[in-house]
Amino acid sequence: MGTEGIQNKYVNPYTDFGFDRLFEATEIAKFNPKELGGYWDSLKNFRDWYSVMSTQLKKGREEGLEEGLEKGRKEECFKNATKMKQAGIASDIIAHVTGLSMEEIASL
Repeated sequence: MGTEGIQNKYVNPYTDFGFDRLFEATEIAKFNPKELGGYWDSLKNFRDWYSVMSTQLKKGREEGLEEGLEKGRKEECFKNATKMKQAGIASDIIAHVTGLSMEEIASL
């Protein structure tokens, strides 16, 4: 049994019970008014930055998902059009059913 197994058996009183937050709060309580103002400004800036980044990440994922779905739909249309063309279905009917242009169908 390695040391990592032994370390996991014991409780760390500084982190396992939320004391790390308590220690942080006591450090903040020691700040003078100027330091406290700087701390709150810094915290506000961080929260604003985090909010902006989270929003942009969510927006980017949504846009990426939409692009991926659109690409998948287009690929499926091309697969179906190819099968219909091989079955001898007229190009104008394929265009109507799949939504592809006559040029796209002709290129298959």
